[in-house]
Amino acid sequence: MKKFGRTILVVAFAVAVLSLSACTSKDNPAEPEGIVPPQAWAEKYPSIVASFEKNAEMTATKYGGSEPYSYLEKYQFLSLFYEGYGFSKQYDRARGHVYTLEDVLETDRPKKGASCFACKTPDFVAQLNSQGVEFNSMDFEEASKYMTNSITCYDCHMEEPGVINLTLTHLTDKLENVDREYKDTTLVCAQCHVEYYQDPETIAITLPWNNGLDADSMIAYYDERGYSDWVHPQTGTPLLKAQHPEFETYQTGIHGNLSCVDCHMEETEENGETVKSHQWTSPLLTSMEDTCIKCHAGESKESLTAKVEAIQKPVYDKTLAVADNITKLIEELSKVVKEGTKSEEELDAVRKLHREAQFKWDFVFVENGEGFHNQELAHKLLDEANQLALEGLELLK
Repeated sequence: MKKFGRTILVVAFAVAVLSLSACTSKDNPAEPEGIVPPQAWAEKYPSIVASFEKNAEMTATKYGGSEPYSYLEKYQFLSLFYEGYGFSKQYDRARGHVYTLEDVLETDRPKKGASCFACKTPDFVAQLNSQGVEFNSMDFEEASKYMTNSITCYDCHMEEPGVINLTLTHLTDKLENVDREYKDTTLVCAQCHVEYYQDPETIAITLPWNNGLDADSMIAYYDERGYSDWVHPQTGTPLLKAQHPEFETYQTGIHGNLSCVDCHMEETEENGETVKSHQWTSPLLTSMEDTCIKCHAGESKESLTAKVEAIQKPVYDKTLAVADNITKLIEELSKVVKEGTKSEEELDAVRKLHREAQFKWDFVFVENGEGFHNQELAHKLLDEANQLALEGLELLK
């Protein structure tokens, strides 16, 4: 059973804290109360707040970044992959953490309920503790009236500087089933950077970790519950949409012994003290001297960037190649369904292959390391997805 020593969200405490004013103290504006904008801490922690505000920058590496564009326009096969689901209506590359609330409010994708705000604003935590689990299923537009902040200091610190406090119980509840110790500096990011789904009954954010943290275990979890995110309108396949499983992916990779903070929060100096930058982005977009080069001594930023891109390119190329075979599978399966030349039993055998192939492919496509967090796993899942697609095509002959 997983045990963790840092402060976890305690309902009684949270309710007390959140009942305080969401404004800074009138007597001392540098001492915020409750959930406040990060700028309220600027007087005490100027460099940290300044680095946090850099999350508004829209930058890009060769294979990743936060410059927004439409995935549907760049990868036109996605409209077929996600047909019948919200991601076929709008699917843009995510911007920085300061845009989380704005982006979820403005997306054209349908929203099942208030739980869509879970990783977008700490105001969700406040309402969940105030109104109870029923808040998860509140109408999204109605719930939006309670939301004013994007990601703030509260999400990671609960307004307690220097202390990591986990605020999202959909993670802490599942950690009891995980037989491994993790650093708080990883768990705080794992609150959101994970695969999840919304429970059909409660609409609560739920992590499919009961059987394990790998893609096969998740598929088994979903299969046991007869769960699917949607049914493809042409193939009749009950499909799964992967989210952004950075936590599950990186931990078995070559850097799995490090925490997210080690690579994504470079050190800076403030008043003679060493502090962590709060601009969460690719190390390729920072100085790298206080992240990558600390371990890779003697390397230059240019040489390390080239090595990273050399890892990402084969994954990127294979992702597109496998997508071609999944596209063929969807097209051929759709054709056979329309023609009615095979029994439902025969079709279901192919649908099972389609379901698993697309989920494993998606697991790699949506993971924000672009293959770098765990290149071995990325290639393994893509190879398995490709084999599943080819098996499906063979059955349709």
